[in-house]
Amino acid sequence: MESKAKIYIPAAFRTFQGFDVVDLKEWRKERHMEIHLEQTPGRQQHCRRCGGDLGCYHDRYRVKARHLRMMGWSVSVVLWREKKHCPRCKKVRSEEIEFLCPSSPHVTMDLAWWLNRLSEITSVLAVSKLESIDKQTCYRIDKHILTRLLQGYKLPKVTHISVDEVYARSPRQMKEEEDRDDLFLTVIVDLKTHKVIWVSQSRKKEALDEFFSLLGGPACADIQVVATDQHRGYGASVEEHCPNATIVWDRFHLVQQFNEALNQDRRAELDNVDPEGKMADELGDMLNNKYRYIYLTKAKHRSEKDRLHFEEVARINEKVSRLEIIKEHFHKVFDCTDQTEATVLMAEVYQWAYDARAWNTWRWVNSIRYEQRFLNYFKYKVTTGISEGVNRVIKGIKWQAYGYKDMFYFALKILQKAGYLNSQYHFQNLPETA
Repeated sequence: MESKAKIYIPAAFRTFQGFDVVDLKEWRKERHMEIHLEQTPGRQQHCRRCGGDLGCYHDRYRVKARHLRMMGWSVSVVLWREKKHCPRCKKVRSEEIEFLCPSSPHVTMDLAWWLNRLSEITSVLAVSKLESIDKQTCYRIDKHILTRLLQGYKLPKVTHISVDEVYARSPRQMKEEEDRDDLFLTVIVDLKTHKVIWVSQSRKKEALDEFFSLLGGPACADIQVVATDQHRGYGASVEEHCPNATIVWDRFHLVQQFNEALNQDRRAELDNVDPEGKMADELGDMLNNKYRYIYLTKAKHRSEKDRLHFEEVARINEKVSRLEIIKEHFHKVFDCTDQTEATVLMAEVYQWAYDARAWNTWRWVNSIRYEQRFLNYFKYKVTTGISEGVNRVIKGIKWQAYGYKDMFYFALKILQKAGYLNSQYHFQNLPETA
């Protein structure tokens, strides 16, 4: 008796664990191909919920799953999936099939990984259009793959980190039990590699506590410098978990707060020269809020038009010219080479603000000039500038997706596009892990 002739199956189609390829069907006009599978005899079947061995046969149903494209052709996998009684669940369950995506069983894992790779360089919406797959399906697959990568993710060993928050949700998305701090994400960046190493939800102390708990006590003891803003929760968390770390207040946030105080003094002077708010005279109009950035910008960065505007106001108003001297002198503080020199310059800024009766600026300078976390900047010269750059990337991720409702998925996307949770690093050696 002659044996049945076997068809040639390309190696790329012989990668379905526990199944044999029994047929290939082609539709040349549609450029579509179907791979028909049949279970290998003696294959052990497991419950897709609990993973236990399945018992008595109950039923089966046909599954057609999208697979990777082959030479420009769309490819589908066709098979029968059996349902059997699970002794552990005490219910009828479908069998586990390793090459089908758990979050979207009508897509193979090969295609799921490919969709995740594409989402590293573009949006999920663009991936769905490129592969002609529903957007929600792409979203579920991408989240599933990123969650799997997160399970094997190990925090790299760090000594210098930057901690900053990024605005993630609008107040309209706030739940009843939440407050404004829950609208933010805490982003931790390695200052040496410039990569995001962790993202926690909210900007409370507990958000940074979560990172240090995952990092572990010995690794926390290796942290030398933490650059952050003046957020009390962050400072308290660092002091609690990192005994050897030095906290450095960020230059960017300090300059921002100084400008706010300086702007308040400008507004106070505006109220003094134009108490009724009618802008009747020329000076009152030139001190108006629409010109506020002229007074906050460094002199060397002003345009010719802004320079002439400021010089005209300074000629008429002595206090404005004094505020300008105070501002320029404050910016020189950050060029100091040591704490002693910085303390002397801050003392001069303090005294000049007092003499000019710029009370808002005076109070703010007085609140930080002896603060050690401010003076630590002149020892380590680190800032959260890298975090601010990462925040720009995060805003691009948010804009590209038209916003995120799922904050856990948003955090995963940040780690994917600005950190190590992607194919570029997952299959390579990460920096030394803690």
